Amino acid sequence: MTVVRKKIALVVYSLGMGGAEKVVSDLSFQFAKQHDVTLILFDGSRMYYPYAGELIDIQCPSKQGFIARVLNFLDRASQLRQIFRMRHFDTIISVMEHANFPAILASRQTIAANHCNPDRNFSRFDWLFARWLYPRAKRVVAVSQEGVKIFQQRLGLQNIDCLYNPVNLRQIRELARERPAIQIDGSYIVAAGRLSPEKNFTMLLEAYAASQARQDFKLLILGEGDARPLLENRVRELGLEKQVMLPGFIRNPYPYIAQARCLVLSSLHEGFPVILIEALGLGRPVISTNCETGPTEIIQQEQNGLLTPTNDRQAMTAALDRVCLDEELYARLQQHTLASVGHLEIEQVAERWLAI
Repeated sequence: MTVVRKKIALVVYSLGMGGAEKVVSDLSFQFAKQHDVTLILFDGSRMYYPYAGELIDIQCPSKQGFIARVLNFLDRASQLRQIFRMRHFDTIISVMEHANFPAILASRQTIAANHCNPDRNFSRFDWLFARWLYPRAKRVVAVSQEGVKIFQQRLGLQNIDCLYNPVNLRQIRELARERPAIQIDGSYIVAAGRLSPEKNFTMLLEAYAASQARQDFKLLILGEGDARPLLENRVRELGLEKQVMLPGFIRNPYPYIAQARCLVLSSLHEGFPVILIEALGLGRPVISTNCETGPTEIIQQEQNGLLTPTNDRQAMTAALDRVCLDEELYARLQQHTLASVGHLEIEQVAERWLAI
């Protein structure tokens, strides 16, 4: 079947570290296999992820102060409007609110993707802009069914769809075969993410400290962030210096995930956490807090992982012990990991984007 070559614009604030940025990176490579891709950034100085296609940096990073932010917003919209008029894109996809609002103002053909739980992450001004601009978008995309419900309840949106975050499973499996930068002796549990309060690693440390699993499994937390001093202090208070490892940011986390007993996500809130999909795609069972959006649409309870109530230390302790010590349960969870995320392979999700 002949594929009609399209001109696709991907608009995002930057390609700095983050789940949404990784999705944009992966989509750019997938789209570029058959289409012409232009990646439009507001801040090209933060380039962590690679990209395919042409890059346009409009050099409009965030500013402080109300007036400066308003002028910056208008500048972004003006520059985007000029680019859109010159390039005549067939498809315009913006990602996250920094990009969504000016992109919609620039063109009503914009498909605006939200990658968070808006009830948790939207400010009062975000909701004001969303009420004004989201009904004017070609489509609004939420990354979870619960996210769709929130937008429908808050804004009454009719032009909304759910598209789950995709994962390039072939790529992460190749990366998982690379030699890890640091060697870990013995069995371990892995967690990964920005060291920040919403990831709630403090609760994870306390749950791990109370578990029987700590006797046979170390805890590896991959990531960097402002909460590092707090976490290091809590490790010392709990007497876990020999069992908890905080090696910092690791560019390729997949060898560590692939060799772990399981992956744990302890967040207070998420959008649609890609890290869970990646772990399952590497054959690792997962444990996750049951955030309002995301995990419940990835984890099939008692089949590919376990869900625990958010911020419930005792429930997390029990889940750690079950996955680490109950071999019958572990075998069942592991058996269903790969099949549970096959529908999130990037080839399938990319086609759904272009069908909108």
